[in-house]
Amino acid sequence: MNQVLSPLHVEFNILLCAMKNSLQIGFTSMSFHSDCLQLVKLINDEEDWPILASEWNEFTHIRSVFTAFSIFLLHEIVIADLLAKGARAQNSIFSHVNSLIPVWLAPKANLYD
Repeated sequence: MNQVLSPLHVEFNILLCAMKNSLQIGFTSMSFHSDCLQLVKLINDEEDWPILASEWNEFTHIRSVFTAFSIFLLHEIVIADLLAKGARAQNSIFSHVNSLIPVWLAPKANLYD
């Protein structure tokens, strides 16, 4: 991974990586979620951040390939609740913690229950 200047650069680079990976596996209609308020506001409000100019140019290029694209703010409490619901649905005991959301969680947990 490239060296970055700030946490916002890290968040933006992670989003770019996720977008590229989505396109590589054939998904052209995507909704992304982030817990980084600055990133979500930057993209949704198209704010001008000169320090992110190179990332923004790459983002707009990649975004143009998507037929549908959206990004939403996901609050930490929602993430924790989602993980807890998914764990209860699995009826399992976990021996380690990972920062990635498990594949089995998405179809079983519901944010609105």
